[in-house]
Amino acid sequence: MKVEMSIREAVGRADMCELLARTFAYPDDELAYAVVSGSCVDDLLSCLADAGCEDVSDIGSPVSSHSEAQEMLSCLRKEYTKLYLNPAGVLIYPYESAFIHMKSGHSGKPILFRTPITLDVETQMRDAGIVPKNALKEPCDSVYQEFEFLSFLYGSLALAIQQEDFESSKAWSERIERFLSDHVLHWIPQFMEDTIRISSGSVYGSFARFVIGFLACLGSDAHYVRSSV
Repeated sequence: MKVEMSIREAVGRADMCELLARTFAYPDDELAYAVVSGSCVDDLLSCLADAGCEDVSDIGSPVSSHSEAQEMLSCLRKEYTKLYLNPAGVLIYPYESAFIHMKSGHSGKPILFRTPITLDVETQMRDAGIVPKNALKEPCDSVYQEFEFLSFLYGSLALAIQQEDFESSKAWSERIERFLSDHVLHWIPQFMEDTIRISSGSVYGSFARFVIGFLACLGSDAHYVRSSV
């Protein structure tokens, strides 16, 4: 039973990370339909429970809308661009290195490629057998690519547990702990808190509350403490 529960938890975390990667990538028709139909919230809640994060009372109100999918897609893209891609002045950078650059008070536009942070993310990905997607066109330390990688790590852990491979399970667990500590928990909680602060009551503000609840669960072993939102 203990092994079965461990598999369920690892799979739930892998699925949750995959959902969040799609949620915080540039919006598409699939996301818009999922938001309108309510399946997005249902899937997030289901994955949170499977991941062992059953206390979700603090994530805020669920995302809901009565708009048509195309109207929702337009709304999502406008909001996403305003928050993360605005050429006139990005409010919140969706890349770890750039986000930390701005939070540290450095002047000037941040460098997006070949920084120590992006290089370490790439190294950890390659060490786990992953080749960063579109590495020449987009930094691999984006919020969605980091969630994609974390999904892969948890999925690999689930397989190792299922196969009762202790050494492999330990190795994947260590990769997860390292990536959480070195990267994910180092910036994504603050990224989400900024999203809530700037976009309170919006679709992405609601998404961000799910992420904060999830990361608080993942980070409990790493002494992660959520700051006040």
